[in-house]
Amino acid sequence: MAKLPKSGRKKIEIKRINNERERAVTMSKRHNGLFKKACELATLCGVHIAIIFFTIGGKSHSFGSPSICSILNKFRRINEADEQPENFMTRLANCNESRLQELNKHYNEISDKLFSERKRGKILEETLKGSLGGKTSEECFSGLETEKIVKEKFHLIELKKIVKGILESRAACSSSKDDF
Repeated sequence: MAKLPKSGRKKIEIKRINNERERAVTMSKRHNGLFKKACELATLCGVHIAIIFFTIGGKSHSFGSPSICSILNKFRRINEADEQPENFMTRLANCNESRLQELNKHYNEISDKLFSERKRGKILEETLKGSLGGKTSEECFSGLETEKIVKEKFHLIELKKIVKGILESRAACSSSKDDF
């Protein structure tokens, strides 16, 4: 038994459909695809798009990103100011370019800071490693239990308080000697 060839999608010739009924059916099937492609283009490229069309019967269909009204108002402002759309597009492109340059500058600054902080971290780790006898801080603390670490921390806090008290009492004694 021979296999029948799969029909799949067929390439159609792009020309006006003469039969009015077939034309209406084709339009009703394709207008959602047109709107979907316009939405994808608006999302991917960050552009503003407006599509308005009327069916054979006079019914209107429209799509706008962000909205039909905002795009129409933009074109009205251009026409009212006797400004050509090319000038509007040039101004918009320059605005986006300056914003892009600003963002690139900010990115470079952050990237430089990150690089210097990583370098500083490596230097600190090397210094710490040298003072701990070739061990990293993680290796030193990994053998200790959490309870011991907490106790040591409290001992250090108490020691800090004692040293601070001694320094304050010495400062008070030296200032009282100056009074005489």
